[in-house]
Amino acid sequence: MGEVAVNFIAFDKDLDACLMVLVEEAWTKPVEVHLRALQDRLYGCLDAALDGQLAAQFPDSSGKPVIIQVDCYDLDRGEIDGFMSRFVEGIAAAPEYSAEGSPYVSEIRFKVNHDSLAPRH
Repeated sequence: MGEVAVNFIAFDKDLDACLMVLVEEAWTKPVEVHLRALQDRLYGCLDAALDGQLAAQFPDSSGKPVIIQVDCYDLDRGEIDGFMSRFVEGIAAAPEYSAEGSPYVSEIRFKVNHDSLAPRH
C-alpha cells in the first residue's frame, strides 16, 4: 500500500468487512503534532481504499465495507474522540472521499477503541 502507515489489516467475518487498523499509543510530543500525524494516516487509509491499493494487495477486501479503526492506548479520550468526530464530519462533506460508485469498497466507516497498557491490579 505504498506509504500508508497501517499497523495491520484484518477481516471481520460477522460484518463481512475489511479493517484497516491504526495503533496510537504513548504520545510524547504536543497533542497537535500527533493529531496531525494521525490525520495524515487516516487520509492515507482513505486514499488506499478508494484508489484500489487495498484491494490490489488484499483481494478479499474488494467490494466490501472498509472500517478504518483507530486503537488508542493510554491517550486522552476527549482529544481523540473530538478530533475523530471533526474528521469524520469533514470527510462526509467531501465527495472525493465518498465510496459511492467505487469499484473497490462498498462503504467506509470509522471506529475508535480506547484501552490502557498500564498493568491492572
